[in-house]
Amino acid sequence: MFRNRRTRHTATVEAVARIAPRMARITLSGTGMSAFRCDEPTQWIKLHVTDPADGRTVGRAYTVRHQHPGEPRIDVDVVLHGNGPAARWAEAVTPGEEVSFGGPRGSFRPVPGADFYLLAGDESAQPAVATIAEQLPPDVRGRAYLEVAGPQDELALRTPPGLEVVWLHRPEGAAKGEALRDAVCGAEVPGARPAAWVAGESTAIRAVRRHLADALGLPRDALYAKGYWKRDEADHRDPLASD
Repeated sequence: MFRNRRTRHTATVEAVARIAPRMARITLSGTGMSAFRCDEPTQWIKLHVTDPADGRTVGRAYTVRHQHPGEPRIDVDVVLHGNGPAARWAEAVTPGEEVSFGGPRGSFRPVPGADFYLLAGDESAQPAVATIAEQLPPDVRGRAYLEVAGPQDELALRTPPGLEVVWLHRPEGAAKGEALRDAVCGAEVPGARPAAWVAGESTAIRAVRRHLADALGLPRDALYAKGYWKRDEADHRDPLASD
């Protein structure tokens, strides 16, 4: 279902666009990316940037939202949550800045024999869910749950006709991930051989992982659940994730 590749690249920030109130799309390009290839869903890079607050270089993982065909150019979508070095960088970065990154790593591949796909994520996982949805078979059946702050944060997705998209708007005062956890754990998952891909806030995803594995009996090779981040913890690494 997943595989890894590692290479180091350099790039220039070509463009920065605010695609939603809390999301920036950063386009990277340059000859230092000439060997870069990203041709499968959910592949990610470790982006090394300078924190404008103190000048430190930090590395953070981001999904490659799109690689422009035949060009050394990629788009990376960054959540602007405002309280981390990479988010501060994304708020302040301007075209022309030099960065480096490693990867790509990881990739999603359809599960053989799966007859229903459950996809789920918060803002941090929305780019990865989008890459999966765009490359699933046209006759696929499934449902994607996406938690965002409100309707202004919903991004257009290209999906197969049989993939239903359910937007979850976070109630005021609710912790991030709770709406996603409750929706997925309360959802009916049809099919004789369903498969699931879920990611987001680690505590919420841990509960979802437990529900899908224990209550629904999804086997390990049909279930991917990863905590992309964790409240009050910088640069979280999920020890239970397969990638």
